[in-house]
Amino acid sequence: MVRGRALGLALACATLVALACATLVALACATLVALACARESGPPNVLLISLDTTRRDHTSVYGYERDTTPNLAKFAAEGVRFALAYAPSATTGPTHATLFTSLHPITHRVVKNGRVLTPPHVTLAERLRAGGWLTAGVVSSYVLDARFGYAQGFDHWDDDFDPASATVRNEAWEGAEVEVFDRTAAATTARTVDWLDGPRDAGRPFFLFVHYFDPHAPWVPPAELAHAFPPAEAAGGGLRVLVARYDAEIAFADAQVGALLAALEERGLAENTLVAITSDHGEGLMQHGHLLHGAQIFEEQVRVPLLLRWPRRLPAGRVIEGPVSLIDLAPTLLELVGLGPEPGVPVHGRSLVPVLEGREAVDPEAPIFLFRQHYERGTDSGTPVAGEQYGVRAGDWKLIFGPEEGTRLLFDVARDPRERRDLAAEQPERAEELLRLIAAWRLEHTRPETAPDAVSEEDLERLRALGYVQ
Repeated sequence: MVRGRALGLALACATLVALACATLVALACATLVALACARESGPPNVLLISLDTTRRDHTSVYGYERDTTPNLAKFAAEGVRFALAYAPSATTGPTHATLFTSLHPITHRVVKNGRVLTPPHVTLAERLRAGGWLTAGVVSSYVLDARFGYAQGFDHWDDDFDPASATVRNEAWEGAEVEVFDRTAAATTARTVDWLDGPRDAGRPFFLFVHYFDPHAPWVPPAELAHAFPPAEAAGGGLRVLVARYDAEIAFADAQVGALLAALEERGLAENTLVAITSDHGEGLMQHGHLLHGAQIFEEQVRVPLLLRWPRRLPAGRVIEGPVSLIDLAPTLLELVGLGPEPGVPVHGRSLVPVLEGREAVDPEAPIFLFRQHYERGTDSGTPVAGEQYGVRAGDWKLIFGPEEGTRLLFDVARDPRERRDLAAEQPERAEELLRLIAAWRLEHTRPETAPDAVSEEDLERLRALGYVQ
């Protein structure tokens, strides 16, 4: 009797395993067939959306209790959500340069805002334009102005801001006569739709990059959203007020993403458009004593959303576990549309297409490297800073290393995702192991400066006034 039960249990387990394997194989086969059919039907449009300063854990698509991102949630249900994606830095310029080149900041040398992405570096837009795509970008912040090299490879680059749609106006720079710094998400959506409806070759696929600035400070959401996201407690607490405004700004950007995706649908473009949505970095919100971003590479400042959708080609509602980096996004998009690696063009990221196709899983031990720009010794919004910081996540462990600051912090981010308990003293061998990883990475990838801060003194003053450069 016992043997019979054991045999029955064994057969049941074997059946479950077989069914699970069959499901995985079916998923992989279905994805492969869909991608093959897509390539045969012609190249798709590509839309890359960057949400500035959007913390992953303040988006409801990643479980935040406030419904800040209903449009991203709908989008994720129709596509693929990466559960654990990292930006390479907590600063706008370096991360976007990495998005476009698949190179580490210490290689492309856009190590801080105001540096120029120089022409020797080949961008995603250049690869797509050479492949026949019409390329256009619409940005919302002066940090991504064409003068800093981000327009490289784009046929059209819209960085002309109207003062009427700005949140940072001339008076924000102590009366200096300077250009407008930004525009709201609604204005960015309108300019993007204008481009879609404008004179362009409808027979060519397009690559469209859209950058929304609004989750970035100053947090001045539309009144209706400010009312929809009141502070967590009615009385007191200045930080609670700021967090509520920040959440409302994320909701505003999400609404505009929804409007842009609806515009694609209305024009019959959604079905054959591969869309990627991510963020350049998060926001401190005083989790480690810093309100904004840039000075730290704790999780709240470098974990970001990453979502992909391509109807009938990528599986709907799939969640991919395991850590990935935004350095992997450009190679992934290029392979999805049929453009593989180009000889002589270096990239540091890896295509995630085998993961999307179900042929591979994300390697949980693959290191994710992080970088913080150089600071002169002093403070940034009350946070002590000196020199650079480097970080690496490998498996469940993360090390933050600042040689000039004397910083060496070790965290078990699987058990301590908010990085409250430094284990460097308790786990010295683990810390040394990760330190060696950082040292090898720096040795392999650090390149000399290719250009100075190629901006005028007026430009630098503009950036200093917003805390972007020292």
